[in-house]
Amino acid sequence: MTYSPALNWSVIILLPLTIGWKGAGKPENPVEIQNAIVEFLTKQQFDVSVTDENMEYMGIIDGRSRSCQLRVARVSPLGHEADLVRQASATSDRTFYVFRGTVYPEQPVRLTVASYLWFRFLRELGLVSRVPPVLAVVTSCDAEQLPWSALGSQEPL
Repeated sequence: MTYSPALNWSVIILLPLTIGWKGAGKPENPVEIQNAIVEFLTKQQFDVSVTDENMEYMGIIDGRSRSCQLRVARVSPLGHEADLVRQASATSDRTFYVFRGTVYPEQPVRLTVASYLWFRFLRELGLVSRVPPVLAVVTSCDAEQLPWSALGSQEPL
């Protein structure tokens, strides 16, 4: 099998460029998202702590107020942690998901997968710094009413 000289040169030139391009992007920093959630809950009058437990490279965040307790965890956009979230909640707890500032009763897996693939592509090109996170919230109160859309700092830059 014979290859054209143009193909050989394109491989020689493009291969190092694509490898260098992928290395140029900085890794995602889950602490930025964690800090934004802590700041948001603090503004909502919760006493906030970050646990040693991790999901998707971020600590699980506990929030407590006089009338409410909640836990916030970053979950996979692929939806495979739904059973784990259900198991972590007590029967009297409510569970909901926050994605791009919108509250969903169940994880909108089709939406989060499509978004993940798109933003991952944009991230590889260096156009955004992170993929929008999917947050699972387990709560003892009506925390769906909090202004989750104010969590703007979790959006890709």
